Amino acid sequence: MKIRTHKKRIQTAALISFTDVIFLLLIFLLISSSFITHSGIKVNLPNSSSQQNEYNKNINLTLNKKNELFINDEFVSWEALPEKLNKMLVDDPEQVVVVRADEEIMLRQIVHLLDLAKLSGSNRFFIATEIELKNE
Repeated sequence: MKIRTHKKRIQTAALISFTDVIFLLLIFLLISSSFITHSGIKVNLPNSSSQQNEYNKNINLTLNKKNELFINDEFVSWEALPEKLNKMLVDDPEQVVVVRADEEIMLRQIVHLLDLAKLSGSNRFFIATEIELKNE
């Protein structure tokens, strides 16, 4: 006695699992893109029309209107900046120094801040700006 088996072609595609995967990837992308952190210190950043890059390994140097200096939201004096920044860079030399200065700060103060950061061992700098949206 011979048993015959019939091979049937699949007529329908199981797209339910595929749409679930795409939906989960979309949710992951939306959630992870909202984790861009900004400092809680009030600073009016200058406008820029070019896009800026965000890195995970940032050291934020913030200079506000009152000439107060902060490293990652922690107040620091101008004299203590090179030592404190050097300690942070020794732990991870790949960190990027992001300078967040109020738009009303004089350029010489920002240059002085960049000089102190360079003397403490950093060689990667970015200046934070607000993205200027074009109204069409």
